[in-house]
Formats: sequence, C-alpha cells, structure tokens
Amino acid sequence: MSIHPLRLLALLLLAVCVGVSAYMILKPHTFTYIQLRTSVEKNSGQLLEAKDLEPLTLTMGGTFQNPSATIPGLIPWKEASNLIGLPLTRQIKGGRPLLESDLEKGGHIQSEAKLTELMTGMSIPVDNVAGVSPHLSTGERVHVYASFEDDLGAHSGLLLQNMPIIGVQREMEGNQPNLVAVTLSLTRNEAVMLTHALHYGKIRLGLAAVLEGQKTGVGDAQFASALMRTKKRWGKREEDHE
Repeated sequence: MSIHPLRLLALLLLAVCVGVSAYMILKPHTFTYIQLRTSVEKNSGQLLEAKDLEPLTLTMGGTFQNPSATIPGLIPWKEASNLIGLPLTRQIKGGRPLLESDLEKGGHIQSEAKLTELMTGMSIPVDNVAGVSPHLSTGERVHVYASFEDDLGAHSGLLLQNMPIIGVQREMEGNQPNLVAVTLSLTRNEAVMLTHALHYGKIRLGLAAVLEGQKTGVGDAQFASALMRTKKRWGKREEDHE
C-alpha cells in the first residue's frame, strides 16, 4: 500500500517540527558565574579583590534559558566589577563559586539565622578587642564575660555561655575591618540580663567552640544574680552618690 505524496510530505513536516521543538527544549545554554581562584583564602571582614575572581562557565539544559531560572545564590560574571571592595561575611577558601551570602552589602548587619518566637536578636557594641577579632562571623559562638562593681568591690565572671552570633556589623578603615557590633540570639530574660550588664558594667566576648549539644544560656548563675542586684555604674565614684 503506497502513501500519498501529500501525506508523506505532511509526516515529514510534522517530524521536522517535533525535532525542532525538542531541540529548542533540550538545547544547552551556557552561563558564566563568579568563582574564587584556588589560591584565595581570606577571613571575614577582608575586602574582595579583582585578583580573587575568575569566571566559572556552566552548560545547562533548555529549562535554564530564562535568566531568572539560573542557579539561586550564584552571582553572574557580569556583576563582578560591582563586588570589588566589598567585605566578606565569613572565612572563604578558593576553588568554589562566590555566593551572595559571602558578601556584606551596604554596611548592613548580615543575618543567617531565623529567630523563634521565644528568642530575640540583640546587638551589642564591641570593638576589635572586646569582640574577639575583627574577623568574627555569623554562625560562630561566643562566651560573654562581664565585670561590675558593688559595695564589696569589683567582680568578673562568665555571664552567658555559647551564645550564637546571628549578625556582625563592621566598618572599614582603609583596607582594615573594624568590628562595630555583633548580634546575639538570646531569650528575653538573657537579653534583659545583658542590657543590665552593659549599663552597670563592662562586657567582653570570648570565642567558644561550636559543638553539638552544648549548653547555652547563663554561665555562672551566682555571678549573674549578683550582677542583676547591683545599681552601681562601673567606675562610678562614691562622691557622685553624695
């Protein structure tokens, strides 16, 4: 049984249309992102430099032909010049793509943790010394040490232990980062305690190890209780009360 030439032509046209459509769907598309050179190793707060970057070219299927459907978090190579001079939010090592979350933008606090309804984020002023290091980053944990004075003299102790850092704020002085504030995740009672310590005493942070199952919260309960009872400002002279 022979096929009519017009039917054969229609089948050929249909096959061509299906083939072209399939190619357009499956056609690979090339995208270029920013990658950190393998030799790069920097601490949080340090500035991103042009020499730190190289292009990373990826070939993807047709479902990625719309630029809005590219890989979330990765930064297109065309934006590289806009990122030079921005400080880093964390310690980075090369050989991987640069992520949007790796960079501090506009001097805002970078937050990487979601607070539960029972927690609050509280920012406290620190400097490079009191805040451990200008390269402190989100995700790390710190002990909060406090000093205060009462009628018996000066006292120092561990107020809060293993507190998670959810934000860091820095200011740049030339190429050097200066720590300005850190944001801790606290319960409301811990936030009140820390506020009292800031008003009546001094605080200093100490870097803590990030370990599973570690206890967070009040460190030395007896010391914390004594601090909450004091109403004497740090360094306040007795004659100021007269």
